[in-house]
Amino acid sequence: MKISSVKTTTEYTSFSGGLNLETPAMSIKPGNLISCLNYEAEVAGGYRRLDGYEIYDGQAAPSDATYLYCEVTLTDTVTVGDTITETASGATGIVIINSTTSLCITKTTGTFTATGTFTVGGVAKGSITAVPVDKGEATGLGNATALAAAADVYRDDIAAPTGSGAIRGIGLLKGVVYCFRDNAGGTAGLIYKATTSGWTAITLYYELSFDTGISIINDGDTVTQLVSGATGLVKRTVLESGTWAGTAAGRLILGSITGTFDATNDLQVTGATKATSTSLATQITLLPGGRYETVEYNFFGSTDTKRMYGCDGVNRGFEFDGSVYVPIVTGMTTDTPEHVIAHKKHLFFSFKGSSQNSGIGTPYVWTALTGATEIGLGDDVVGYSIQAGDALAIFTRNSTSQLTGSSSADFVLGSLSPDTGAIPRTIQTIGEVYCLDDRGIINITSSDKYGNFAHSTVSNKVQSIIDLMRAVAVASVTYKSRNQYRLYGSDGTGICMTVSKGDEYASHSFLKFKYPVNVACAISGEDPNGKDVIFFGATNGNVYQADKGSSFDGEEIEATLRFPFNNSKSPRTIKTYRRAVIEMVATSYSVVRFHVNFSYGDPDIARHLIALHETQGAGGYWDTDNWESFYYDSFVVSRPSFSINGDGTNIGLVAYSKSAIDLGHKIDGVVIHYTLRRDVR
Repeated sequence: MKISSVKTTTEYTSFSGGLNLETPAMSIKPGNLISCLNYEAEVAGGYRRLDGYEIYDGQAAPSDATYLYCEVTLTDTVTVGDTITETASGATGIVIINSTTSLCITKTTGTFTATGTFTVGGVAKGSITAVPVDKGEATGLGNATALAAAADVYRDDIAAPTGSGAIRGIGLLKGVVYCFRDNAGGTAGLIYKATTSGWTAITLYYELSFDTGISIINDGDTVTQLVSGATGLVKRTVLESGTWAGTAAGRLILGSITGTFDATNDLQVTGATKATSTSLATQITLLPGGRYETVEYNFFGSTDTKRMYGCDGVNRGFEFDGSVYVPIVTGMTTDTPEHVIAHKKHLFFSFKGSSQNSGIGTPYVWTALTGATEIGLGDDVVGYSIQAGDALAIFTRNSTSQLTGSSSADFVLGSLSPDTGAIPRTIQTIGEVYCLDDRGIINITSSDKYGNFAHSTVSNKVQSIIDLMRAVAVASVTYKSRNQYRLYGSDGTGICMTVSKGDEYASHSFLKFKYPVNVACAISGEDPNGKDVIFFGATNGNVYQADKGSSFDGEEIEATLRFPFNNSKSPRTIKTYRRAVIEMVATSYSVVRFHVNFSYGDPDIARHLIALHETQGAGGYWDTDNWESFYYDSFVVSRPSFSINGDGTNIGLVAYSKSAIDLGHKIDGVVIHYTLRRDVR
């Protein structure tokens, strides 16, 4: 008897579009998501497991750690954490993985020889029998495990800046990271710089007011006061009004003070009178409890005069060059600005419903004669953003305005959106301006059709999670190289929005993430090499670098993708599902579990077995890719495949991973093999 053949159909689904929580089940695109955790959308399609984060203080990053694989003959027990010392060379290393025939060591000093005995604490333990090999574990799992163990050793060296409470803010200046935190008693604010030896506290100097300046006092001069004989090294001359022709007035930021300055006598440099003191020299201090915002800007002509400007809502605004902290006096009775930006050579601060700017090119000068102005907005200002075309958007909680013009001489304020504002610290620019408002995530874009700019809500597909984020949003950043806008919540939750530019319009893909620590502040920018970096401060007092490493600072990253039920354009036809082939790429060793459900998760259909897939990393092309950047015996695109045994009108795929050693993987699509059966009766 001839058995008739059964035709099997294959269907490929490309993954893109992100979360879609609003479209009806039968209308949603198969490549969208109905649930997710700790993935991000790629611009060109596919979903990438979110990178880890790791504690930061300027020392060697845990994720940059490496290890040596040593074949050994042991004569005594060696345990993880021991420091071995090679007898002949004196080279040392910390043991991170041990077995009876091999050791993996990290944080090495010196150079290990091909063979030689070694000791632990002066006691002979065995000998190395072959030349140690950098990252020499034979399997992908072994290599990933050893790299994670090495990272843990370096992680133990990194600490929080000394103090109490949450990180109050983070600043980036010329690629160097600075942070703000209250002191141990919570009585004052402190500034720290990340260095190769960890967080280093910044010294705050003294300020001395002067007037009747008749000749310029330069940074680096030593001033001596007549009568008192007090001296001080000028760290910064702050000219606030007048000219150096007898009317100059301002302040001197002084260090290396000897004696006691009074508030009346002349100040001299090398015997020549320059100005007259009008105050005592008082120590600059910071009140605790602020929330810092910072911007990087260059108001001056030299390439090395780029400086940080900021405010925190509790203290005066400030200028900071990495060493010298200069409080800025605006003349406000309560001189505690909350938001800051630099635009058109003006420094802008906000005070409740007032936006004020300095004179042009003079961040210290806040008088009307020099071009300083004030604009009343009628509602509390919550932030600024520079738009395409060089207009300055000024956001209040319930409306948005724009400032056009080349300087304060011709600034014109116009309404951008009278009924759409922003939540503080959610305003970012990725080519266009995005912010979180009561309606959702708003996009402000240039438009010829509707005037200079138009706005629209882009988060309609995920409105339910936007409603939750609105109550906890505390920070936002951009990841420019990935075209992403990220929102952080105070409870560790977050939203990652990827912007993909089409021929006619941009599409926006939203995915969720969750950190095991609670974010207090965040900043994005560039490191000294021009690479995108993101840092965030947490309520536990640590600073972390995001998108680094294989773990959440040593903890496993749990990640999930749940795809909608795909009926293959035949919603009433029962199908026998036979096989799934996943299109994916892994950075290094990766384990992903795949599972399917049938007919909208019909409880009468037995649950399908979970398929586990291991990938050791992506392959590469000979003479094209860089050596040691790919795996010689791996596919360029991995194709995990698993059998399916089940009938239903549709099928839903789930991907799950939980790991502290996975450096990331990307899932791009799936091929489903199925056979059409009959219509549902």
